[in-house]
Amino acid sequence: MSGRLFSILRRKPGFIHFTTPLMDYATTGVVKYRLYTASEPSFAAPTAVVTVTNLGLVDPAVAGPQNPIQPGKTVQVLMKPSNYGLPDSAFFWLKLVYVNSSDADMSSPAPSAATLVLPPYVGNEQAGFNATAPTGTSIADSLRIDLPRQMSNFRVRNLSTTIPLYVAFQEGGPEIVVPGQVSSQESIGFDGIVSSVWVRGSGGTAAFSAQFTYANPR
Repeated sequence: MSGRLFSILRRKPGFIHFTTPLMDYATTGVVKYRLYTASEPSFAAPTAVVTVTNLGLVDPAVAGPQNPIQPGKTVQVLMKPSNYGLPDSAFFWLKLVYVNSSDADMSSPAPSAATLVLPPYVGNEQAGFNATAPTGTSIADSLRIDLPRQMSNFRVRNLSTTIPLYVAFQEGGPEIVVPGQVSSQESIGFDGIVSSVWVRGSGGTAAFSAQFTYANPR
């Protein structure tokens, strides 16, 4: 999988706006779009949030000229998070899965990467999360995490005492190794702009933490 399958256009108190490109039914068999949430980017225990057709969804609680639909060949979801079991003042994870005419989740086209959704913010704020990287022998086994948009000053700390953490900031590598240390204080930083990150543990799963700064507040 390459590229981002869905984006978070706008996020403010009591409001969130997602968008994803409209899929062609004749070539893909996609008839619906389903969003899942989970407490971990591995999505080991996902919970369905909403399923929409190619017409998308506008929650009546947020409908109005103050929250316009963006033009283009896209499927858009505008909602009040609390109306769909999502927190408004804490981060959460989302994943987009395509659905066929039998209302079954599809593996092809592949689902999106785990996408971090942050709470509303003001100014040049910092944010972060804790998660667990899966075990893998190469970057092909890495967990991809999409951030809500471009971030800067990305810092990753390996919380494992024994398992090395491998981190990449672009698809296919190169990877940076963050060794597992007894002190659990080993970390690396990336000073450029980051929108996605790939993580894996070598020889086991690796707990880690990440911190970053909103690159271009708006």
